Amino acid sequence: MRVRQGDNSEAGFTMVATILGVGMIMALALATVTAVRGDIHLTGHDLDSKRAYEAARAGVEDYASHLYADSLYWTKCTNVATPNAVNQKGSTTKRRAVPGDPQATYAIELLPATGQTAYSQCSTTSPGPSMLETSGSAAGSFRIRSTGYVGGADVPLISTFKRPSFLDYVYFTQLETLDPIAYGYTNPSTALTGAYSQCELTYEQGRTNSAIPGTGGDDYCTTISFITGDEIEGPLHTNDTLAICGSPRFGRTATDMIEISAKTPGWYSSGCGGSSPNFTGTKVTSSPALIPPESNSKLESIALPQFRYTGQVRICLSGTNMTVGNGSSCTGVYSGSIPSNGVVYVKNGVCSSVYSPFNTVYESTSGCGNAYVSGTYTGQLTIAAENDVIINGNLCRTSCGTATGEALLGLIANNFVRIYHPCSNDTNQSGWLSSPNIDAAILAIKHSFIVDNYSCGNAMGTLNVEGAIAQKFRGPVGTGGSGGSSSGYVKNYVYDDRLRYLEPPSFIEPTGASWVIGRLTEG
Repeated sequence: MRVRQGDNSEAGFTMVATILGVGMIMALALATVTAVRGDIHLTGHDLDSKRAYEAARAGVEDYASHLYADSLYWTKCTNVATPNAVNQKGSTTKRRAVPGDPQATYAIELLPATGQTAYSQCSTTSPGPSMLETSGSAAGSFRIRSTGYVGGADVPLISTFKRPSFLDYVYFTQLETLDPIAYGYTNPSTALTGAYSQCELTYEQGRTNSAIPGTGGDDYCTTISFITGDEIEGPLHTNDTLAICGSPRFGRTATDMIEISAKTPGWYSSGCGGSSPNFTGTKVTSSPALIPPESNSKLESIALPQFRYTGQVRICLSGTNMTVGNGSSCTGVYSGSIPSNGVVYVKNGVCSSVYSPFNTVYESTSGCGNAYVSGTYTGQLTIAAENDVIINGNLCRTSCGTATGEALLGLIANNFVRIYHPCSNDTNQSGWLSSPNIDAAILAIKHSFIVDNYSCGNAMGTLNVEGAIAQKFRGPVGTGGSGGSSSGYVKNYVYDDRLRYLEPPSFIEPTGASWVIGRLTEG
């Protein structure tokens, strides 16, 4: 009996221990399940937030597409064609589903101008006074708020729409193809004329579908691709379609607009398998084309008479002063302060020279409206040339690559903005520039930003540009090789964010679109 009682006593203790053990296991299991459920909830909420963010971006793109189609769309306030998601400020009643993600929706609110007291919402009878900002760097712009919704998550994005400027982009092209002058055809020739006619088509217009007229059907317009390793450090706009080979990156953050005039997706693979561009910036397709005026001639009338030069000149900058010469040095024509209105214009005299990026000839004097430019500056200046601008030395603010203060330089050429590079017998000659620094907003209206003799000589380092580059065709700056450049330069182009609210004096604006997305922020 005692043995059995002992057995029973021991069995009871074991049962208690077992029950306690099972209880602990269940408690741990419950805690684990609860934790896992919490993680799932957090993960799900995070995914919902990301989807809501994309929904908000879809709302911005929806509004932008209507505005691109009708530049007066904003003046109609909420009286726009249905379906729409456009509401007055404070209301999100009207919503639309995101194409391809019906559980995600967005609502758009029209935000009255900052400090506006006469109008609490967009007014169709007074759209300008009720919506357009009237002061500061945002003057002339208007704002909307697009809020994306998924599950319990909502993300608001405020988009500012402004009049377009070439200064909005670190990189702008009308055409994503090689400048015809770089094909090596005799100038003038039937082949060169054919290159202009064929290569001035966009990709969507069939630029790559037919051979260049006058070449016997052998030559096609050259496709220039963005490749793996290419990084556009700022906003971009092209009137064309992007050619992609690999995985280049476009933009630094979502606030950098990547505007493409082509239809969705806005890019094509140029022959590389598995091409997949990384659009870190906000990609917008079917963006309106931005077209420069036919020439920079309006700047001639803006320039004060003493700062209108005829024929080739050399300009050396130093702080807020400059010296100008018309020979081989920057002396003999002018020495003193930069113009009070900040504009210099160099026009053509008797100009018979024909430019070629191969075997480039540098004349000590010329009747062509060329401006050689170098030096440092602390003021605000725009130098425009009826022919070419040639950069023949570092061209920087007081400290190269330091975008502070209000010092700004604009370089506007009707034809080319060129990097000086003497070269012969495949050897760089005296005066070539090693890894030059250029702090400027650059616009080549009819041609390209290009390096002279880019295919001649040895590699010259890195071409560092901080500012903005706008050109009609893509201009080569070197030839590629394994691990870098075989000749010329590798590129380091960085956007000067001050250009969002500052600009060089009288810088030329596009004539095409009425509105673009100037800024995108959460709020």
